[in-house]
Amino acid sequence: MSQITDSGRIRSITNQPLVLESPNVNQEILHRVTGLINLGTGFLNSLICMRFLLNLLDANRANPFARFIYSTTEPFLSVFQGLTYRPSFDGVVFELNALIAIAVYSLLAWATIRLVRILFARI
Repeated sequence: MSQITDSGRIRSITNQPLVLESPNVNQEILHRVTGLINLGTGFLNSLICMRFLLNLLDANRANPFARFIYSTTEPFLSVFQGLTYRPSFDGVVFELNALIAIAVYSLLAWATIRLVRILFARI
């Protein structure tokens, strides 16, 4: 139990320290959300890295695995198309925009995680 003092502050009747919980997000939920952001970014960056390697090795685009990698990463790399020159030699393509995309998506994930922690972590 508690009572209001003449100063308007709440004081415990039992003279025990009164702990008022601030409206914080459960830290376990915060940890899981940041883990999911890291997992998603890691998975996306792995797919983009696979695409980069497939282009570098001049993989057969008709192969189902290569087709899956190219079709999955295309929406994420379309933003970066035309950003840099794509040097190629005998079908081998060095996709510098894929490496830039990996760096940008990693930076966005880091910034998102920092923002979530700043907004919802207990001090």
